[in-house]
Amino acid sequence: MKIVTLFFKILFLSKSFSQVSPSSTFEVLDGNYSNLQGQEQNGSILTQPKRSSLVETVDRAGLDLRNSDVGVRVGAAKLLGKYRITKSSFLLVGALDDQSALVRRAAVVSLAEHFSNGFYIYDKPLVEKIYSKLADPDVEVRREVSTMIPRLISGLMRGGVEVVEINGRRVYRSVPSSLRPDLLTMTLQAFLDEDAIVRQNTLKYHNYLRVPLPLQTLEKLLNDDDLGVLLTALERISTNASHGSIVRLIQNLSSHKDKGIRMKVIAVARDANRYHPGYRSTLRKMTQDTDSEVLSMAAVELARFGEKVQPSVIEKIKDYLLSVDGMSTQVTTILYAVSALGVDGVAVYRALTEHTSSKIRSIAWQRYISTSNGWDQVSLWMPALKDRDKGVRKAIINSLGGRTIKFSEAELSLLVESKFSDVRIFAAQNLLNADLETVSSLGFDLLIDEDTIVRSTTIRAMSTMRVPGWVKVMTRSLLDSDYVIQRAAMDGLLEDRQKGVPALIEYLSKNPQSRISNLAIIELNKIGIQL
Repeated sequence: MKIVTLFFKILFLSKSFSQVSPSSTFEVLDGNYSNLQGQEQNGSILTQPKRSSLVETVDRAGLDLRNSDVGVRVGAAKLLGKYRITKSSFLLVGALDDQSALVRRAAVVSLAEHFSNGFYIYDKPLVEKIYSKLADPDVEVRREVSTMIPRLISGLMRGGVEVVEINGRRVYRSVPSSLRPDLLTMTLQAFLDEDAIVRQNTLKYHNYLRVPLPLQTLEKLLNDDDLGVLLTALERISTNASHGSIVRLIQNLSSHKDKGIRMKVIAVARDANRYHPGYRSTLRKMTQDTDSEVLSMAAVELARFGEKVQPSVIEKIKDYLLSVDGMSTQVTTILYAVSALGVDGVAVYRALTEHTSSKIRSIAWQRYISTSNGWDQVSLWMPALKDRDKGVRKAIINSLGGRTIKFSEAELSLLVESKFSDVRIFAAQNLLNADLETVSSLGFDLLIDEDTIVRSTTIRAMSTMRVPGWVKVMTRSLLDSDYVIQRAAMDGLLEDRQKGVPALIEYLSKNPQSRISNLAIIELNKIGIQL
């Protein structure tokens, strides 16, 4: 379509130019050029437009706010949101009384933009004017004001001093940092606003305003159809948790069709248990929930209170944890809380050590060993060191690190024969807890290990234990191509003045140019031996 239009324009112009002779065309152009030259000589050429200052722009926008055209007033209100100065705020607050809802929306959005950028209004009358729009007929204005409540608090709840004249005498009296009676009434009405967002925001921020939530209002909100309002109302029951009507409403919500609501009811019943025994009855009822996650969460919360959980419920908890793909907030809570089941929870943790998720297996192994008091029982945690995931093995090894464990030769042999280097390192570290025969029997297998850390750890253990032939082992290790091995052997020889140091001196006399020689000479000088 655009191509066809362009074609006709070109055709029209070509016909127009064809009707004008070339000489007349040049005469017209020449005449116009002469006129321009004349205007330039007379100084009548237009100058560059002058940029308005910030104050001039705001003043012009203030005039436009009084324009009869709604579109002009909306544009002015939007423009003032870009200029964060006091006069802009004053003009926008004044525009909140505009008869057009569109202008009021633009004004409150611009004020919210000021607050978002850190330009707060602290003048209490102005802030009260903004907050009064929580009762505006337009729902969008009410929504925006309800969202701004946390930012209005600093000015809205500001105390002060006012000067009044009584019988011709000036009297100073304090102004309380509380809402005006009319604003308080408006706030109480906003709890039950027809719009769900306004209800939710007012319910969420009413503590900032120091406005109490009436019992009758809370009862209505706990029957709200909007899930957001209902979840927020559940978080606000603490002040009225002891009332029987609230307890009954919570019990009714325990069978709500939405799973999120039921999960929230569990948290509420747990926290409100100290106010009324009916909340614990709610948790017992929820252990029969059709959803495994809800059932499991309710059961572990009951177990935390010291109640006995039925074996059938424990079996469902185990099945649920085995069915999950990985860790989440709820799964983590349930997984750690299983220990509250006591002896019954041991079987659950034992089953979870076979889970597909390495993170769950890691936690399960640690909790299983702890609840079984089995850190001193090698046979209990030895299978965990065969796990395919390094993170699981590392968690167990770290837990065992601060414990003194007496290994038998057979048990230590299983660690030495492991295909995982971190397990073999752990075996080398525990040579210190074995007897000399075990160290002599298994130490040499670790000395030929492919992993450098395994070999160096073994060398340090053998030098500490002073196994038969340890000096010879250290001397040969000094000839190793790996510097870490040489350093471990040198440290071992330096610890023994009678046999180790002479062996090190002999090595230096034969190998003065080796990498470890300079360091060895320095270390010998530290102990008073000059070479």
